[in-house]
Amino acid sequence: MPSPPEEGTQPKTDSGSGPGQTSERDTNQPPPPTAQSQPPQAQTQTQPYPPVMGYPGYSQDPYSNYPNVPYNHQQYAYAQAPPASYYGSSYPAQQNPVYQRPAPSGFFRGILTGLIVLVVLLCISTTITWLVLRPQIPVFSVTSFSVSNFNLTGPVFSAQWTANLTVENPNTKLNGYFDRIQAFIYNQNAIGEDDFLAMAFFQPVSVETKKSASIGETLTAGGKEQPKVPSWVGEEMKKERDTGMVSFDLRMLVWVTFKTDGWSARERGLKVFCGKLKVAFEGGSGNGAVLLPKPLPCLVYV
Repeated sequence: MPSPPEEGTQPKTDSGSGPGQTSERDTNQPPPPTAQSQPPQAQTQTQPYPPVMGYPGYSQDPYSNYPNVPYNHQQYAYAQAPPASYYGSSYPAQQNPVYQRPAPSGFFRGILTGLIVLVVLLCISTTITWLVLRPQIPVFSVTSFSVSNFNLTGPVFSAQWTANLTVENPNTKLNGYFDRIQAFIYNQNAIGEDDFLAMAFFQPVSVETKKSASIGETLTAGGKEQPKVPSWVGEEMKKERDTGMVSFDLRMLVWVTFKTDGWSARERGLKVFCGKLKVAFEGGSGNGAVLLPKPLPCLVYV
């Protein structure tokens, strides 16, 4: 059977303490520490934080949210760059490549220099030859001009013109070769306009230095190979025919080449104009001729 607790092991109680009384230990407890006496770490831990507003990770300090960037660096206030313009291109601008022409090689420069020298020499030699030879324009003159079968009463106008000319070569060192000679007959109406009547080619001819040659051809109107003359042109010539005289113009296109021993000039075109060839008709017939006491010179244009 257990023995009763010993007196020395029991806690001692203060005398006079009862259920309704407080002990001196309870009344002499130290006061709680104030906020000023607490360490800073305790203050920080016990200080309540205000509720966080905004995006997560966004500090309330406005200067702590921007990274350290260099001066004049483009920085956006948002987390990503603003979108591209609706009408603009989303691709970055590309610079046009600059083409650099390679420097010409020595071989190319040599060929170019040789060509330039050759052209200059040819020009100089041609100029010197031209000055030495001194080519002159040939002289054309009408020796006779006549009309036959001049018919204005039929449904189609018809007539024949016979033209004879002389070609003189005034050059002393160059021979003239007239490869093509094309002749045209015109009639000048009352208002000063030229009406085409007929066309033909003369035979080619060559003329030596200081000499002349005769050329001649017959031009026919109303043939199959000739253009049709309008009726109103025939009516105008009929009025002129009633006066006993009709005026015609003879025009020619001439291609000539001047040559000499070892030198030849390029082919040149000439325009020959023999105007105001007034044909006098014999009564009511369709035949007439130009009364020329001497050859009638023609105008030559280069």
